[in-house]
Amino acid sequence: MQRSIILLVGSLLAAVTLRAEPLVVGFDRFHATAPSAEGGRLLFNELGCVNCHGGDTGLPARRGPDLSNVTRRVQAAWLRKFLAQPSAEHSGSAMPQLLASDHPEEIDAVVNYLGSLQPEPMTKVKPGDVNAVRGSELFHTWGCVACHAPGPDYTPPEGAPKEADFTHRSVTFPHLQEKYVLSTLATFILDPLKVRPDGRMPRTAMETADAVDIAGYLLPFGSSLGKSAPELESFKPNKTLAERGRALVTAARCAACHQLPTEVAVPPVPLQRAEGGCLDAQPAPGIPRYALSESQRAALSLFVGQRDQPVSPAQRTTLTLEALNCLACHERDGSGGPDAARKAYFQGDHNLGDTGRYPPPLTGVGRKLQPDWLTKVLTGEYRVRPYLQTRMPVYGAATQPLGGMFAAVDARSETALTGGDDTAGRKLMGTQGGIGCITCHRWGEHPSIGIQGLDLSNLGQRIQPGWLREYLVNPAAYRPGTLMPSFWPEGKAANHEILDGDTARQIASIYSFAASANGEPEGFPALGGNEFELIPKDRPIVQRTFMEGVGTHAILVGFPTGVHLAYDGKNARPALAWKGKFFDAYNTWFSRFAPFEKPPGEAVVQWPPAPTSEARIRFSGYRLDRKGVPTFLYSLGGTTVEERFEGIEHGLRRTVTWNAAASESPVLTHPDGVTVTEDPASAPGHRLFTHLWK
Repeated sequence: MQRSIILLVGSLLAAVTLRAEPLVVGFDRFHATAPSAEGGRLLFNELGCVNCHGGDTGLPARRGPDLSNVTRRVQAAWLRKFLAQPSAEHSGSAMPQLLASDHPEEIDAVVNYLGSLQPEPMTKVKPGDVNAVRGSELFHTWGCVACHAPGPDYTPPEGAPKEADFTHRSVTFPHLQEKYVLSTLATFILDPLKVRPDGRMPRTAMETADAVDIAGYLLPFGSSLGKSAPELESFKPNKTLAERGRALVTAARCAACHQLPTEVAVPPVPLQRAEGGCLDAQPAPGIPRYALSESQRAALSLFVGQRDQPVSPAQRTTLTLEALNCLACHERDGSGGPDAARKAYFQGDHNLGDTGRYPPPLTGVGRKLQPDWLTKVLTGEYRVRPYLQTRMPVYGAATQPLGGMFAAVDARSETALTGGDDTAGRKLMGTQGGIGCITCHRWGEHPSIGIQGLDLSNLGQRIQPGWLREYLVNPAAYRPGTLMPSFWPEGKAANHEILDGDTARQIASIYSFAASANGEPEGFPALGGNEFELIPKDRPIVQRTFMEGVGTHAILVGFPTGVHLAYDGKNARPALAWKGKFFDAYNTWFSRFAPFEKPPGEAVVQWPPAPTSEARIRFSGYRLDRKGVPTFLYSLGGTTVEERFEGIEHGLRRTVTWNAAASESPVLTHPDGVTVTEDPASAPGHRLFTHLWK
């Protein structure tokens, strides 16, 4: 079955009907049932009305995509169809119908004009291997389905949601296979802000391979070899048609919403009345046709009739969140957050309860977070919840004023934290006579003793003291269902030994100690003497762990000769090697949620990934010979491969064996920074190498 059909089924599953009216999720979710001037303000901004008619809604500007390179990004044939009937080609599109669909020659002229523009050179992603199955996993767990409809090919751990649990429409896709090729869709997914700087499609931090896999899932792309994907059809504009198209683009006022040359710019059209024109059910020829619903038309009329009235700071903040669809993931003041159906796709650390799966509420965030910290969260610089699979995206310039807006709206008179004592705070946070914060919370590089909650070492830089006092007294008031208990129920300290049970001073001491960066809480298991360091003496040591640069399937091999290996058991390849210390097993053995380790030795080298699709490799494990030397086993397509590593003086000896008559052979890579020599005894199907450290 074609993926486009699957996605359509997924849209129906998510109660998304293909409707003609433009979709503004914030309006559809919070204003459609009771039209108001406030909802009309949101529509006036998000449908681009303010771009044509001028004025200031107080909301982040909503612009259309940059059209200067559109024929280098999308297929010209799709562009013609979209311009003729925007809502038919992309259900819910905010693009009105501006050109007559029964005049294809005019539409062709516009496409030729757009194709004649000379933008800055465009760098496209060059797809390597494509793993559409992985792309589906990323699409459904990174937060894409907070806005877009999930597909039925992916079932969340709790099971597929019921249709009735979808309470609002999802943002639909255009006909992706007609619009994009693999490279251009992957390029857009990697950084949508380059094309749509208004932030309505934000940028999610990812690698190029991630974008390629997601694009391979959405198109779909039936091969695992990205280099076999078709290229965008070449488009050569006709100068005569382009000149006619320029006049049509000017008359249609396209530059009001899109980045285009100044030659086609036109001044705003002042609004004369609160009805008629674009608000008519059947607009006159030459007027943009939006196919508005009755609810949308009513809300716009209400706003236009009182558009000169200023927007309050609270309204501006709420409408900004609705415009950017922040409330798809976050709740604020009891409104928003994912509905019951979409909650199933928010994954993370279930041991932390709801806080380990769902993004934090935005209620009072302006008085919760320090201004500098909040700004860096919004720009994607800080991420303190690594246990959430959902990724906080970056909205670009659209969120620049949001930190100040939160601070102004959430501000209140705060009681200062005074009388703090660093020594008392250190003891309180520890487990030796304290309240045991480190039982559930990390402290810098130290993992917690139990579940891995937020890192508290940055508490002073992150949290405002007034909010902290209120939260610690009653955590459930801020986030119902949290696992965080109160050690000061009803404001009374549970620990009476420290500072005589003075609640205010105890909380002030915790904040003071965390802000001081002076040591760590008491109670972390001592690591003195390297009592958990693994030291290979008579034979190799094999240890599984999580390791940076290798992943969650790292198999470490320590050799008595002093050079050690980290093998990637997921992708069946050597990943890292180093000399010196082998490994400290404390976190792996004793931490319930072990962190990703780093090689503890020196002269670390890294193998480049082999240019082989992950889907065609199947790791089978390893076997040890009598001396404890491992041979790793995997299959490549139908070819069985054995890879043996043995420690030698100042290096490693590597032997790779397979059936030389097989149709496929492994592609062998080597790390930089070492001397690699192939043994003269090598032969087809039996390659021998030495890797010597300089």
